[in-house]
Amino acid sequence: MFFYSVRPRLVQSITLFFALAALNQSFNVRAQSTQQSDLRQWRNANTEVGRFPRGHIDLLKAERGRVSAGERDSNLMLGAFKEDPAAPELTEQLARNATLTLHADALASQAISIVERMSRDIQLLGLQQATQRLWIEAVSAKEQLIIRQRFAEAASVSLELAKRMEKIGNWGRNRRIDIEIGYQSARSQLLVAEQTAFNSRQKLFAQIGSELWRLPNTLPKPKDLAGLSELLTPLEQQLTELLARHPQYAILEKDTQYYERVVGPAMLGQWQQEIDKMIGASASWTIGIPTLDRSKILWNHDLEKAIKARSEMLRLRIKTKTDLQQAREHLRATHTQASDILNKLQNLHSAAEEEALTRYNGMFISTWDLIAKAQTKMQSEVAVAQAKQAFWIALVDMQALLAGAPYSSPGNSANSAEVNSPTGKGH
Repeated sequence: MFFYSVRPRLVQSITLFFALAALNQSFNVRAQSTQQSDLRQWRNANTEVGRFPRGHIDLLKAERGRVSAGERDSNLMLGAFKEDPAAPELTEQLARNATLTLHADALASQAISIVERMSRDIQLLGLQQATQRLWIEAVSAKEQLIIRQRFAEAASVSLELAKRMEKIGNWGRNRRIDIEIGYQSARSQLLVAEQTAFNSRQKLFAQIGSELWRLPNTLPKPKDLAGLSELLTPLEQQLTELLARHPQYAILEKDTQYYERVVGPAMLGQWQQEIDKMIGASASWTIGIPTLDRSKILWNHDLEKAIKARSEMLRLRIKTKTDLQQAREHLRATHTQASDILNKLQNLHSAAEEEALTRYNGMFISTWDLIAKAQTKMQSEVAVAQAKQAFWIALVDMQALLAGAPYSSPGNSANSAEVNSPTGKGH
């Protein structure tokens, strides 16, 4: 009797149990299906990443390569510096020829005296030197712009990866902000590099009088030391050859020899003794240095001209030698620096990047370590470009000096006055 009384409730309980069991089984089936789907997606994603040597970095770059130009990072698009790929490439020699053609009036002028001819020659030397310097600066600025653009694109890829990691919860907002700060810094450096490249190119175009050109992408590597005759030739030999070609020095030397022969050694010796006495009797750091009492010696205009010519000749010789020494040492230093960066530092960075790639593929370091190595290597490429620029400008200044042009010490904006209207004076 009791069995029959509880039977309806028992039947309900059994029915509910089987319903819950069936529901739970259905849920487990769906959960298992979802897990299998997620697992397949995870495996597909890892397979996709594994197809690239540098994993996530190359994958993101490949994705960017498949998107249209309008979908790329618009903040990294160049605006001011644009070139026509079909335009002819402007070599250093073509730039020099265009400048001289623009100043054909200087080539056609007829120099009457030695002084006029010297002035014209130095003007033409200044034109060529300024053009070569502007060409070097413009090409180097373009080379650095290309590197900065690659650097900024790498920073943009890093930011995209950071955003994805933040979205799926692997990263916090603070870590993504750190990456974005690096991106904004790279973008700022790119804008500065573009403006520098644009300004340098426009100065060069103004110098040669034409804009229908395309600049080379890089400066050539520095010459080998064995090919630098400017450093291999002895200093005294260079000085002798330079002074022999210097019209002003030749005039001063001729005047010195003539007037000293007219005056004679006795009068010159007496004059030198009086000068030594006068200088020795004066106190240091005073404006009260006495003048020479001409009544104590036999004084005439020939002696005055002989003194003036010899003093100017000695000052010119000393300054020329000093400029030559400074130019040689600056060229030697820039050559050593550029060679060391090219042959050592850049190779070391390349080896470090390869080692990092190997360690990344072995899962010993993260993607961010690999990105840091690549960014460091690109910074070294900027240093290489700057070192090459310093070397070639030093070589141009050295060659101009040996040809008879005025020398501007390193660190100054050499020959800035000669860019548009070179009127540099001789030594």
